[in-house]
Amino acid sequence: MRFTVKYTTRAGEVLLRDYEGVSTDEVKARILAEGSFPLEVKTSGRSFTGSRAIKVDSLIIFNQELLALLKAGIPLLQCLELLVGHGKDPLLRRSLERVVELVKEGLSFSEALEQVGTFPSVYRANVVAGERSGTLHEVIARWLSFQNFAQKSRRRILEALIYPIFLVMVLIVALLVIFNVVLPRFAEIYSDGGFEMPQATRILLAFGTFVRNTIWIQVGLLVVLIIALRWMFTAERGKRVLERGILAIPKFGTLYRMYHSSVFTRTLGVLLAGGMPVLQALEVIQRTTPSERMKLRLIKVTEMVRAGSSLHQALDQSKMLDPLAVEMTRVGEQSSALPDMLNHVADFFDQEVEKATTAITTLIGPVLILFMGVVVLGLLLAVYVPLFNAGSTVR
Repeated sequence: MRFTVKYTTRAGEVLLRDYEGVSTDEVKARILAEGSFPLEVKTSGRSFTGSRAIKVDSLIIFNQELLALLKAGIPLLQCLELLVGHGKDPLLRRSLERVVELVKEGLSFSEALEQVGTFPSVYRANVVAGERSGTLHEVIARWLSFQNFAQKSRRRILEALIYPIFLVMVLIVALLVIFNVVLPRFAEIYSDGGFEMPQATRILLAFGTFVRNTIWIQVGLLVVLIIALRWMFTAERGKRVLERGILAIPKFGTLYRMYHSSVFTRTLGVLLAGGMPVLQALEVIQRTTPSERMKLRLIKVTEMVRAGSSLHQALDQSKMLDPLAVEMTRVGEQSSALPDMLNHVADFFDQEVEKATTAITTLIGPVLILFMGVVVLGLLLAVYVPLFNAGSTVR
């Protein structure tokens, strides 16, 4: 469950923050363990994954403009007033108008972002870190660098997958045409002409008849498949089932673990470099990570770190990251250069993921083409062999 907590810090600040927990008592205990005092705890009406958020592309453009104005020495409030109304995203424009109103009322930039609720949690956490350390423009620059890299990585992966997906769709369409149009016509010809058919042709025609006679069963199975896939991609339990299946696939499971290890280490490195404490950074990542497996294990990691364990020991026991990420975390903690080490290991994982993705997509294209050729050739031979035999007999 998710809770909205109003609490006071040791410095006397009254803040509003979202937490995820089992009960109000557990959330209160966590607030007290952090050295703060909870004033009000209530169930949050907004979910971290289901609430509408500003598009990342729009947010990147806004922050590029904001960073340029801040570097020019313009005060933050004046920067926000200049940027209100800019951009094509209506949600961003409305959100900025509300942020400006709240800042004028005396709230800090980070508190205003929290109140509006449409800005991503990781971005809000970076702003909090920048305000506390007095280096807001540097934190925004690091966030922009991280987002630009993430956008390029996602774009490369999607571009690499377009061709294999296209080939699979072509194969599916070809098989549907063969089984629903071609085979029924040949079945009629062979049944009326008294052709002697090989065993392969009889099996193929029988399968075509079965497919045609069970069309409603197939439609029902397709609906069930769509519902199951939607459950896997939307429900928390479904996502965990899907992740377990992906991790069980050789090579792909390792690639998937590396990708999420890269996202975790890079995000943690950006937050720590901005001056955010480890515990708060872990909570931010736990709320925003798309991996349900990592989300559950990060709760245990956070509790272990809060209880006094080192970060690398907690990560090692959780078994959620690649062993190299855990080792680099240990080195970073011992050398007091944890953000730099996290960024280094994230760069390494990104390179490995990119190389593996390129290799897989380069290989999968020819393999799919060969498979399509063999399947279509086998089907056509099975269909036309009786005609060839009949022609030979007539001659």
